[in-house]
Formats: sequence, structure tokens, C-alpha cells
Amino acid sequence: MTFGSFIEPDKEAQDIQNLAEQMGITIYSGYRALREAQSFAGENRIFDRIVERLKGLNLQYEDQCSSRYYFDVVRTLRDLNGQFDRVVEVGVFMGGATSFLTGCIEPFDFDLDLVDVHPAFLRFAYERVRRMYPESAKRIRLFHGDLPSYVRHVLMHEQDHRYVIHHDGSHSFDQVVKDMASLYYVQKSIFAVIAQDTHLRGTAKHMNFVDMALYAVFGTDLKYAPIGSSYPEHHGLTTPNQYQGNYFMPNAPEGIVLPMAANSFRYPHPALPIDDFLPPELPAAAAPAQAASWNCNAASRA
Repeated sequence: MTFGSFIEPDKEAQDIQNLAEQMGITIYSGYRALREAQSFAGENRIFDRIVERLKGLNLQYEDQCSSRYYFDVVRTLRDLNGQFDRVVEVGVFMGGATSFLTGCIEPFDFDLDLVDVHPAFLRFAYERVRRMYPESAKRIRLFHGDLPSYVRHVLMHEQDHRYVIHHDGSHSFDQVVKDMASLYYVQKSIFAVIAQDTHLRGTAKHMNFVDMALYAVFGTDLKYAPIGSSYPEHHGLTTPNQYQGNYFMPNAPEGIVLPMAANSFRYPHPALPIDDFLPPELPAAAAPAQAASWNCNAASRA
């Protein structure tokens, strides 16, 4: 059982072309943000260079964020340049955001930790960016676990860094509250939080309320900058999809950036220990494909 610890990349993956199939990862829509990226050509040189690397990537995958979201993430890291030295990506799926974060490692000089509850996602995302940026791969670590586990086992022991947390893991209200609340115990080390899918809704079974979880932890006077795409009413993406009935709220931002200096924790109470937020260990053979569709609204975007 590796849950709650760092794991190694799969060295044998370097020679595999049908990597998703070999790792048991289901590709649902096949949507790629690369299709829309050309609309941002010439606006940011770093983004343009990442897009060129993606064009040369011979690998089957899908992305779950819009091109505008990835563009805004690159621009956000540029704006925050010099104020952080490690980025933590929580929830990597097939490496969509990982590709753009990795493309920023050398220009902005930071290390990258990937965090996911599914080892297959970690190893796929790593191999994707290793093929794009072999020179930056040495600055990437893979952590098998959720954000509270990472905080407990890593951040609480490595507080000499300034962190930017990119959150696109579980979208369930309960889990996002646990994820954000865990940062309370290392708040002095957190410079900013970038949260994705703040416009996501769906069936009651999945309780997709990322934005509401942020309000629960940081209060209703949340200070943030919107990033990514927003969609008008009657757009195809504002209608429940065929996968899990997910849809996007009209006119709501795809993601937000929370500067920690402008926000404060309203939860948890200081008397609560971080161990209250740690999960029970997951079975070693947890199926990665189960996580792939919880926010997969990309089919109608493609």
C-alpha cells in the first residue's frame, strides 16, 4: 500500500504508445484543449511554446479544462513569479494541466508535486510531460494520496517553501471542504490556491459544489480572481451531459485564484487536529477509470 507516500514513475511506460490502454485509463470524449489553443497565439510566449510541444506529442489522451483555463493558469503563474517555489497539482487525470504547469517550471523556476488518489493517473501524467519536457522531469514528484494526506505527510515537514496549490481533484462538497481545511495547518506556507470547476454542477449523487466548499472554509466574503471560460445560458455545456449528468452553471467562472493574503480560514476550529481530515486507506487496486468522468463534460465541448 503506497497511499500517503511518494511513488516512482513507471520506467517501462517510456516505450509504450497505447499508454492509456496499458494503464487501464478510459478515454471518454477525446477532447483536447489544443484544438482551441490557436485562438491565443501570440498573446503569451510561454503558452505558445507549450502548445508547440503538445502538437508534437504522439500520445492518446483527453483534457478536461478549456484552453482559456490553461492559458489563464500560465498567465497566473507569470503574475505570481518570484513569490513561490513549489506548485502542488491535486488531481492530475491525464496530465492536461500538468502539461502547462511543467512548461512553466524552467521559466519561473519552481518544483512540481503531483497528487492523486490513483497511481495510474500520476504515472500517465508524468510520462506525458516527460515526453514533452524531459529536462524538467527531474523537478517533479508523484504523491499517491489526497490533499490532506499530502499536507500531513509532506507539507507539515517541508514548510520552508512557498506553495501554490492547483486543485482539480474531487469535486464533492465534503471532500473539497476537507482538502481546503487541511491547508489551515500549513497556511503560512501557502501563497495562493487555484481551484478549477467552480462552475460545475450535476446530480445529487456526486454533490459537485467546489465553489460552495470554498465559501464554507474561507467565508462568504471570499476574495478571488476568476479564470477560465464561462458559458451563457442555453449553451450546450449548461445542459446535463451523458456521463454523470454534469453541467456548468451559466455565467460562472471555470476557476478562481485565491490569494491567501487576502483570505482567512473560517474553518476548521483551531482545536480540531488534522488527523480528522485524513481518509481511510484506499484499496491498492482502486480502479482509475472511475474518477475519469466525474467532471467529464468535454464531449459536448469537442
